Amino acid sequence: MFGSIALGGFMPRRYLTLILGFIAFIALGLPDGMLGVAWPFMREELGQPLEASGLLVMALTLSVAVSGFFSSWLSRRLGIGRLLALSCLLTGSALVGYALFPHFYLLIVCASVIGLAAGATDATVNGYVAKNFSDRVMQWLHASFGIGITLGPVTMTLVLAANGPWQLGYQIHAMVQLILAVLFFVTAGLWITRSDEHRQVAAHEADRHVTSMPSSLTRLPVWLGMMAFFLYCGLEISVGLWSFSLLTDVRGLSAAQAGTWVSLYWAMFTVGRFAMGFITGRVSSHRTVQLGISVSVLATVLLAVGGSVWLSLLALALIGLAYGPIFPAMMSTTLQRVGARDFNNAMGLQISSAALGMMVLPGSIGLLASKTTLNAYPWALLAVTGLLWLIYQLANRISHDR
Repeated sequence: MFGSIALGGFMPRRYLTLILGFIAFIALGLPDGMLGVAWPFMREELGQPLEASGLLVMALTLSVAVSGFFSSWLSRRLGIGRLLALSCLLTGSALVGYALFPHFYLLIVCASVIGLAAGATDATVNGYVAKNFSDRVMQWLHASFGIGITLGPVTMTLVLAANGPWQLGYQIHAMVQLILAVLFFVTAGLWITRSDEHRQVAAHEADRHVTSMPSSLTRLPVWLGMMAFFLYCGLEISVGLWSFSLLTDVRGLSAAQAGTWVSLYWAMFTVGRFAMGFITGRVSSHRTVQLGISVSVLATVLLAVGGSVWLSLLALALIGLAYGPIFPAMMSTTLQRVGARDFNNAMGLQISSAALGMMVLPGSIGLLASKTTLNAYPWALLAVTGLLWLIYQLANRISHDR
């Protein structure tokens, strides 16, 4: 393609694809935070109860799980560039559907399409960066997702503050996604990788000797990685979802105060990824995961004890800071844990498991809190965090033994 050739002559292909990967992850995050801001207006227009948004989230996360499962197969047949172009085209089309066809069951279909696009993009770009770039770059890749998930609700908030319709917010982001689809199509040829970096030789073996998905599913290291991502992503979303209720109903904060501190949780989450990117060269990804889980355990104990409001707020900020680097660091250790032959399949399976964890664990913790008390919520977080620690340690031990 002419565009790919021209760009390739201007800048080394390796760095162009990295920039495109960052752009892909910003695009991946854009739709995720919009629903929370737009839903009060959407549900009023659609005549839906508050909890109906859960159906949209469920449709999206299940689709992410399905797409992640097939991501390795899709990337081999389409190539990374064309897969990203197709993902942005599907996402942009689905967002147009949100804006033009405001009927609830059609929105469920659109949410499913966004999930299908997101799962394949997430797994494929993670795999590409893990094989071709450093652990530091992996942290920054996921920090770029934080930029996207911040820009989405900011845009929607600005539209609504200007008395614009919620549909306009989705139209703006639909246009962005469709423009990016063209960009990824034009630059698709840049993603053809060459074994010109000796440190990637083992990783490229995964492309030449692909293990079947059924075979990968018989491997214990693959299952342990899936369990770790299931638990971690469930924790990440649970804190964002239930901390507001804990702070308002139990700790006595106003809705505005609680909302500010939950926003701080996500801000510290993104800061943690940016900061870890600068020191990853001195701290391995394995140590990053261990440190993140350890700090989150201490911070969760602080949240559970909750001697004062300020201790609760400090705990929430520390949890966000500790959680942030864990997901990209676990992605970076995938090759070490599962080996080259299962690498591509494991990346997709981990994304699928992450999506399922985001759907199952927050609801389970919420059910526990509703049957007991909201004070049980941080203790449930602590128990799941302890289980995550044990599973990750076991996965790491098995990788060393192997």
